[in-house]
Amino acid sequence: MKKILLTILFLTISSKMLACTCMIQKVIDRYAKSDFVATVNVLNIDSEKDDNYLNLQVEILELYKGKITDSLKIPKSRGMCGIYTPENTKWLIFASKDKNGNLTFGYCSGVKQLDKKYDSKKLEKYPNAEINYKNSLKRKIELLQFLKKDNIEPQNEFELHTSFSLESIKKFKGYEVNNEKFAIYELTIDKDLSVLDVKELKTFDNEKLKVELLDFIEKNISVGRKGKLNEIPEQTKIILGLYYYPPEKENLSFIGTFAL
Repeated sequence: MKKILLTILFLTISSKMLACTCMIQKVIDRYAKSDFVATVNVLNIDSEKDDNYLNLQVEILELYKGKITDSLKIPKSRGMCGIYTPENTKWLIFASKDKNGNLTFGYCSGVKQLDKKYDSKKLEKYPNAEINYKNSLKRKIELLQFLKKDNIEPQNEFELHTSFSLESIKKFKGYEVNNEKFAIYELTIDKDLSVLDVKELKTFDNEKLKVELLDFIEKNISVGRKGKLNEIPEQTKIILGLYYYPPEKENLSFIGTFAL
């Protein structure tokens, strides 16, 4: 009976997720907003114990933020943005405490399956789908491992967001880096959302790019606030992540921000 219920739930969620629309967030912003970030192995799912949640028993593979736990929950009420994580699968999880103090997550939380499989039909239609997914996931994991190793705790209490104009970022096409595929900066933001200072926490291993990028950020970054507000109560610090796209065929490499 349990397996039948899970199968029905999975099929229902799969069909509804096609209509799910999630707000795009950078990985660092997801990290800042989450109470728990880790890679986990799903050991067991109980859909019958609780009317409000799917109860997951998990094994933590690597913890990036929060306290060690073997229990996570998926709200059943998330409808179109629900998600099903089968037993014996591995996931990158961003979870937050709900009003009941439970660590919960859903499709829009930024969850990614580590051992995702692509069938041959999909690969015929989208031959780069699997490699692009794995590369994107690898960048996210490398970022989280760096934040953990260097004890960096990104905060974004005023829900600020950063951006560059598309035209301005094009100037960095064609640069090459070796082993350092992403860079991290700490921005000091004034009450009027102007950038007071840019501090390098991790840089690309290209000296010319390092110098030009720092100057570029100081002169070109735009900071906004959720709700289109144009000020904050006090100065604050936020983290900016930039990653390197390697060249593919005739396309030149370029720099971009950490996205979903």
